[in-house]
Amino acid sequence: MKQDVLQKAHLLYELEGDRLERILKQNDIYSGMLERLSKAERRLAGSDKAGAQAMAEARRLLLEMTRETSFKMGFLMAHDYPLEEVFKI
Repeated sequence: MKQDVLQKAHLLYELEGDRLERILKQNDIYSGMLERLSKAERRLAGSDKAGAQAMAEARRLLLEMTRETSFKMGFLMAHDYPLEEVFKI
């Protein structure tokens, strides 16, 4: 049972990953944060390598936290989310 739920969670994550990305790109706060971090990273790249690296790590961390949260939501949904509904999406 546990393996089945995990497999369903992975499937939900894969199927909904593109939609999540589109939703996040439309979110002013999220996309704005990524853009500001990216600009700061580029600005610091020439003068402050450590600062640029910190900005790149912050941007990657934000993306990783979002992906991890999404996967955990998929895992929770997989417990009672009918697999048949997944294929209709």
